[in-house]
Amino acid sequence: MVRLRRHAGSASLSAVAIAASLLSLSGVAQSAENGLQRYSPGIGGSDMTAPLAPGLYLQVPLVHYHANKLKGGDRGAATTPTPVGSPPAPVALPNLRSELGISADTYAALPRLTYLSTTRLLGGNVGITAMLPLVNRQARFTATPVGLPANLTAALAPTISSSVGTLLNGNETGIGDLEISPLIHWEIGDHQALNIAPTLVLPTGNYDVTRRVNPGYGNFYTFRPSIQYSFIGDGWDFGVRTVFSFNTRNKDNGYYSGNMFNVDWQLMRFISDDVRLGVQGYFVRQLSKDTRDLSGFSSTEIAAKGLNRTEIINGNKSSVTALGPALGWVVNGGEMLIEGKYLQEFGARNRTEGQAVWLSISKPL
Repeated sequence: MVRLRRHAGSASLSAVAIAASLLSLSGVAQSAENGLQRYSPGIGGSDMTAPLAPGLYLQVPLVHYHANKLKGGDRGAATTPTPVGSPPAPVALPNLRSELGISADTYAALPRLTYLSTTRLLGGNVGITAMLPLVNRQARFTATPVGLPANLTAALAPTISSSVGTLLNGNETGIGDLEISPLIHWEIGDHQALNIAPTLVLPTGNYDVTRRVNPGYGNFYTFRPSIQYSFIGDGWDFGVRTVFSFNTRNKDNGYYSGNMFNVDWQLMRFISDDVRLGVQGYFVRQLSKDTRDLSGFSSTEIAAKGLNRTEIINGNKSSVTALGPALGWVVNGGEMLIEGKYLQEFGARNRTEGQAVWLSISKPL
């Protein structure tokens, strides 16, 4: 959250003053810079619960994520101090705050190529995997004063929401950030496998520091090692992937997104020769606080980029959990695997809370 001072007095409240004061909303109630992280929770699925043999594979996950809740550190609706700037408000408004509303949508195609060779290292097969997303992100914010008489709320809400929308709303489409990783795959016993993938994420995506909404995540790098365990049984299949994300400093705004921990899991069962039904979930936990370091930025750069030196209160550490059904169809005995799933988030803290619909196509080439 951002801390802003309150002012009270006898003059009229100006829309210009509110808009100027709302410039520091850009970090409110969210973590991992703009509430995002360089891993798509829920993307793991059939690649965790299907056999992997040497060869070339194409995966094309498609996702629509929608969120209409923005949660604060107490898992309640996110709020921010409502600044009244100067000239002061017509009446004293102690502890005036606004509740933030959001309607956010992400549409993404996440095509991935994976090659697993017959070359062995440390007893496992060596491979490589790469993914380059195509992303459309939309965000629409509102702000409603809380704790005021109804007539004053009605008078202030349109101006405040309009100012918030002007500063924070966006709709952008473009290429995301390239992921590339070596891969080692072990068969560790009957029906069991283990994968390790030390992924590097490069800042190749469409990104502008002056925009709130971007297809890319920022001008920084992410090292994202993961380990995945799979049990491929005679009826039940289970997979779990643990992922750590370590970020460098965003060179465009001095922001350090905290280190993240993700777990994706899926449990599936064949209900016919070619149809699988099961359940999938994930949880996200931020391990370290967000920070910002503007040393090295001139006053001119700070002003041009709309930055501020406001402290990031409590580090805005985020978390969320999700659960939902998954359905898979094995086409022609393995020529292709098509999978759909719906994941509902709950228990969010310092981030959005929503639901995701996934459709994934996996095919050996």
